[in-house]
Amino acid sequence: MPRTTLTIHLPAYRRRALELQTDAREAADAYDVNIGRYIEYLKVAAAAAGLEVTTDTHDDGPAYAIEEEDHARKKAAHDWLETIPGIWNWIP
Repeated sequence: MPRTTLTIHLPAYRRRALELQTDAREAADAYDVNIGRYIEYLKVAAAAAGLEVTTDTHDDGPAYAIEEEDHARKKAAHDWLETIPGIWNWIP
């Protein structure tokens, strides 16, 4: 059975994350330095939950997409993602 896949749309995720910060320059630097490790963190956490995380360069919609045909599993993946800290709460 294929895993549920969460795809982080990197440009859209970056834009959304930076919109949450007041110091755009400092936030952009912090984001750029940490996003690679954050994505790795997501991949490890997702694998432990039976999910897969991928990334792409889509920039014309939401920050992420969940690929799953079963509605209950898609909702479970969404609920799981809501429990994971965003990049700003994850950065040490």
